Amino acid sequence: MWLKTRLALSVALSAMLIWSAAPVLAQQSPQQPAMAFEPLVNRVRDSLKLNEEQVGDLRNVLSKHAPKLAELRNRAQGNPYAPGLQTQVESEQKAIREEFSAFLDEEQKGKLASLDLRPPVPLGPPFVLINIPPRSHSEAAVLNLANNEHLMPVPVAAVKGRAPRLTDDQKILQLLNRITFGPRPGDIARIKQVGIDRFLEEQLHPETIDDSEVEKRLEVLPTQRMTSAELYQFYPPPQVAEQRANEKNPPPVFGRPPQVFGELVQQKLVRAVSSKSQLQEVLTDFWFNHFNVFAQKDADQWLITSYEREVIRPNALGKFRDLLLSTAESPAMLFYLDNWLSASPDSKQPRPPAPPRPQNAQPPKAAPGAASKPSEPSTNTTGGDQNAAVMSKKEGDQNQKPDLGGKAKLPTPQPPKPPARKPGINENYARELMELHTLGVDGGYTQKDVQEVARCFTGWTIDRPFQGGGFVYRPWMHDDGPKTVLGVTIPAGGGMNDGLRVLDILSRHPSTARFISKKLCQRFVSDDPPPQLVERVAQVFLKTDGDIREVVRAIVTSPEFNSPAAFRAKVKSPLELAASAIRALDGDTNGAPALHEWMRRMGEPLYQYAFPTGYGESSAKWINTGVFFNRINFAVALANNQINGTSYDPLRLVEAHAAANSEQLTTRLAALVVHTELSRESLSAVHDGLAEGPPPAIAQPAMSNGTSPGMIPVKASAADANPERRRIAQIVGLLMGTAEFQRR
Repeated sequence: MWLKTRLALSVALSAMLIWSAAPVLAQQSPQQPAMAFEPLVNRVRDSLKLNEEQVGDLRNVLSKHAPKLAELRNRAQGNPYAPGLQTQVESEQKAIREEFSAFLDEEQKGKLASLDLRPPVPLGPPFVLINIPPRSHSEAAVLNLANNEHLMPVPVAAVKGRAPRLTDDQKILQLLNRITFGPRPGDIARIKQVGIDRFLEEQLHPETIDDSEVEKRLEVLPTQRMTSAELYQFYPPPQVAEQRANEKNPPPVFGRPPQVFGELVQQKLVRAVSSKSQLQEVLTDFWFNHFNVFAQKDADQWLITSYEREVIRPNALGKFRDLLLSTAESPAMLFYLDNWLSASPDSKQPRPPAPPRPQNAQPPKAAPGAASKPSEPSTNTTGGDQNAAVMSKKEGDQNQKPDLGGKAKLPTPQPPKPPARKPGINENYARELMELHTLGVDGGYTQKDVQEVARCFTGWTIDRPFQGGGFVYRPWMHDDGPKTVLGVTIPAGGGMNDGLRVLDILSRHPSTARFISKKLCQRFVSDDPPPQLVERVAQVFLKTDGDIREVVRAIVTSPEFNSPAAFRAKVKSPLELAASAIRALDGDTNGAPALHEWMRRMGEPLYQYAFPTGYGESSAKWINTGVFFNRINFAVALANNQINGTSYDPLRLVEAHAAANSEQLTTRLAALVVHTELSRESLSAVHDGLAEGPPPAIAQPAMSNGTSPGMIPVKASAADANPERRRIAQIVGLLMGTAEFQRR
């Protein structure tokens, strides 16, 4: 409680410091008392225990800097990300600290060093929420959605002499729980009308689905339409933005790198909840985790947006070999697994070609006093070398310039230099390519194969990696000797084709077929899928040359998929839980940071898994005590509309007065939210919760501070004053906490 109170007070104090001080600060002169600084003066006085004379000295120092701070504030109002602004604000803070320290004793000076003395200049925040328009409701005026739903019986076990089967309704629910992020109200009835086969066929061909509404809504997110180079230009790291202050006409800055990441998470959450191409979104999430890239690794901050948009999503239902090649050439993957640094140990960067000189021309004379020095090739490995202008993506073409997407080259100051690269082969990508992306850890490869594959991918690198550059193949970095991969000889002199040959070998290998098939079966069927199912699916993979669409079709039409053993056999991941809960309530979200925080608390901060394995398909990680506690709190917070940017209308679900008692209302809402009969334990938990009455406030987990989560009461929303809404919200929160809803 004290931590949250302290945080709230800090935020309130900062806001008061900026906004209450601003009008006064803009008008005051050096002769006027610095009344705008009184909140800061009071804070410093209390922290350092200043006497009255020292307080007067502090006011004098602040008054001396008032004109400059007023100038900075006016600049910040025009553009809070103006180049040079951050540096000048920090410079003023440093000057204030140094001048005031002369009036302090040694103990006070020690405390002053850690005290925040930032002047009241409203600099741009790391992330600015862009409000995404709400989705339209095709049944906007329809209430009592629960009237169209009914409770399905729990699948029965096998009867002697007869194999267990799911009913037609249960098959529909099973399909919706696996190839979408959960059913919306009315989905089951609509699929019964059009048929399972037609619905599945539509989802397997997302190009036939009109998803223009969600695309239109996401147009307000500017970073989602930019190339990696544009993202680096307009959302640069602070130190680069400050370097631009020295340029004659510096390019504009729209924000900081966290804005790029925040909008990426926003669009993923909005798509999961609202996209009509649900299977494509489910598989985009699956393949991103399979080919995981950590968004916070240096240059990947600007590369990951195009990675999901141009590499993962378009190939989610295509040929596996195409997806594999796209990830291999992706700057995001090349940077994440360090292959952009991989080069033959004896590679030497060639000198750029000398400009032509007229015949019989004499070399220019050195300036007086200048020391003569032979020219040397650049050793810059960040992609900014002159040789990059003549290196081609395709082997052997020495004249084609790097593709800049049809755009003029962006003005880019020198970014911070990465650690010096020692020439040599990096095996990171080669190892993960075989262990995680294709063959699997038991796929039959050896350490020698890892080394040979790494040699094949030398020279696959990035043009200007720290400035959003694209893929480029550099022949001078490549190990052009002969190689042997999984018993296949790759002759010398193959150049870039060495890597392409490896991708062909791996994408068509039987071990890859089994590994990918098993992982997809784990996603769609169960954590431990039947071996006979995996083998059948692997044969489909091999016969169709890795056609993901046909592999998924084989899985979801299999008897094992439609068996009672697979029904509700998977625990929902936090993303699946959040999206399915919002969809079940016919709700909406703009993907605001409040929902990002809940994802983090439940154990799945999006795009932030640091290891190449991704989050994986095992349910075990989502059911430990600490994480499950946060899942329950999420359900309660959502049910009571306590998550900023995410909401639903309880009265649109079912009119509370239409049910004579809580038992009838619970049954109707259970049909809408859970769809299946509740177990005895779940029913008991719901009844016990209702018997306790509605809580006076919503329980939320404490902020992460290294301790176990605690319960912190927060003020309920004004809408909760409506007794019918409170009644519905209480039942919904309890239902979403049941084992039936927590599983899919």
